[in-house]
Amino acid sequence: MKLLLKWQILLPLLKKLVNGLAWMSRPFHPLFAFINRLWQRLSPFYKNVVFGLLITLLLIGLRHGQWISELEDLSVDWMMTLYRGDLVKENTPPFVILNIDEETYQAWGEPFITPRDKLLKLLHFAVQAQAKLIIVDIAIDEQPHLAEGLLHPHDLALKYYLAEYDNRYCSDSDCPAILLTRTFRLPKGIKPFNPNTPPYYLAQRPSFLDKIVMRSSYIYWGSTQFEREHDRLLRRWNLWIPTCTQMVSDIIPSMPLLSATLLVEEEKSGILPCSCRLRHHLNYFLPNCQKSPQKWTSDGLRHKPTEFVVSQDLVFDLHPTRLSRRMLYTIPWYLNPGKTLPTVSDGRDLLTIMSANKILNKSVSDKALRDSVTIIGGSYLAGRDWHATPLGWMPGMLVLVNSIQSLLQYGILQPPSNWWILLFATILIMLTSWLLIQYGQLWGAIYSVFLIIALIPLSFVLFKYGIWLSFAIPWAAVQLRQLIDF
Repeated sequence: MKLLLKWQILLPLLKKLVNGLAWMSRPFHPLFAFINRLWQRLSPFYKNVVFGLLITLLLIGLRHGQWISELEDLSVDWMMTLYRGDLVKENTPPFVILNIDEETYQAWGEPFITPRDKLLKLLHFAVQAQAKLIIVDIAIDEQPHLAEGLLHPHDLALKYYLAEYDNRYCSDSDCPAILLTRTFRLPKGIKPFNPNTPPYYLAQRPSFLDKIVMRSSYIYWGSTQFEREHDRLLRRWNLWIPTCTQMVSDIIPSMPLLSATLLVEEEKSGILPCSCRLRHHLNYFLPNCQKSPQKWTSDGLRHKPTEFVVSQDLVFDLHPTRLSRRMLYTIPWYLNPGKTLPTVSDGRDLLTIMSANKILNKSVSDKALRDSVTIIGGSYLAGRDWHATPLGWMPGMLVLVNSIQSLLQYGILQPPSNWWILLFATILIMLTSWLLIQYGQLWGAIYSVFLIIALIPLSFVLFKYGIWLSFAIPWAAVQLRQLIDF
């Protein structure tokens, strides 16, 4: 009964709306009639081409709209679940995860904070194995004090180890850079998730290692914060996190940005190190703690550098877009039966996962770590470091692996020009239209599907950028126009 009443109210309103639109369009009736006469004179082939191109132009114009962007995200997600067969590049390092798994966590007595003595042993294990880069995906905050001004003995041991790291391990030979996870907190007076809260900068949580990192040339702070989408999936990474701590501005690079920079730096010599150039570029973007982020962004970025060139194949856009921050996941946490990960140039697996408990019990070799990117982190459930991704749930340390591998393998994603998209769409629409006219609706559709399959090598490039919709939707529209025959 309620539904009937609603329709009785809505129908007169809809009728008035239609009549109003008809009245407003009355001056354009001659134009519509002229267009209709031109349309009816076209052959079915040219009708298909014109209709498909109009849809293509509409999609190109709406590419930055929310609806098209979300569809492109879903298409790239689908591509990643199907396509994981890329051969890794020649200079790609293997990845090794020193995993504090559920077994290790329980063997350690399920501690609330990762034991620093065991963390130190894992770190030393990676240093001794001559890893290329070490990432500690564990928050290193101070444990409760034994007394005022005194550190916990395990914290003190870790502090001394890192304080002597440059002199002991890096003076006479190459040593791996160590990336520590910087944690953040809300500034005072800020209420989380309050829609009325104005924009603000995060503050850095203090650590007993701050002075050590400041003096070291081989130890860095990095951010592990990623952007979570409305559907709770991690698809994009941030270049950096600007902070204001007690009105002191700073900027923390993301782990993917910092890792890619340091890995490329090893292959170059005779020029200013990439890490120094990165810090120089980041200093341009130091926040003004007297202003809110939005005002600072609009007033202060006009004359800033727009690119940071790491190598010929890796150029970071310092004014990033949605696409340039997109990660292409290629390594799931759980492999399907019969599936294996690709190997790097020396025959090692792209990813090796080692249990931290077995490492401390000295039951595994350290050969896999040599010249690798080694990540120390945890997959135990109580650590709450599991995240939903297009490849399913995975711990945060594997998100880091995928983000770094995405940069090394594919670089920064930049879409082809609109002219290139329009040219390729025109060719595809014309071929599809010819097949439909030449062989009829059924066989023409079948042949056009085979045409799409034949373009699979190119379709991966299109899928990677999410622009395949600019071809798939017009292609489907041509099929629909031929079927309806208007």
